Amino acid sequence: MTERVNKSSSRGAPAKAENCADFVHDRRGFAAVEFGLIALPFLLLIVAILEYSYGNFAQSRLDAVIQQTAREIMTGSVQSQQVGGKPLSAAQFRANILCPKLPAIMSCNDIYVDVQDFDAPAGGAAPASTPYANYVKPDKSGLKPPALDNTQNAYCIGGAKKYVVIRAVYPTPILTTAALFPNYTTYKGRKTRLVTSTATFKNEPFPVNYAGC
Repeated sequence: MTERVNKSSSRGAPAKAENCADFVHDRRGFAAVEFGLIALPFLLLIVAILEYSYGNFAQSRLDAVIQQTAREIMTGSVQSQQVGGKPLSAAQFRANILCPKLPAIMSCNDIYVDVQDFDAPAGGAAPASTPYANYVKPDKSGLKPPALDNTQNAYCIGGAKKYVVIRAVYPTPILTTAALFPNYTTYKGRKTRLVTSTATFKNEPFPVNYAGC
């Protein structure tokens, strides 16, 4: 009787590796090991995709916001608005005009804007000598972004028939995609990708009496 019980219990027990060959061919637990090896790279890839997608989304939305804002400046809509009988200040311009156009996922506190006006060059001067050249990087690799401090940025939306340049920058955090953006900027202690947008236009001859800057 005892022998029969021992045989039946041993029959239900899991097989044990009797030697090195059995141990090598024993595949129990391989799935857990393989998952452990690929889990971290897979999660990093997911984060990288989300991170890069958010940066592109922010770029698309910032472009749309700047185009809409430029249209309002060009038609004199911004110049006609007042708070307390005075034209909008730089802070009021961001809070009342620009920031309401941003999606909820983008913070108004992290957008930096520079708006400047200038006259057309007299006598058909070459583009390199126009005031617009001041916004181009010295190596001509692109446009200069605004300062990450709105107190250092200009705010002058211009009157009728004035040429205007509006530049905006929005820092987006990067973690896993830092290698894709070697020229990243440190913002609030973290690596960031600077998403920038620029619009250049000439104000229409609107009848708004705007004193200018």
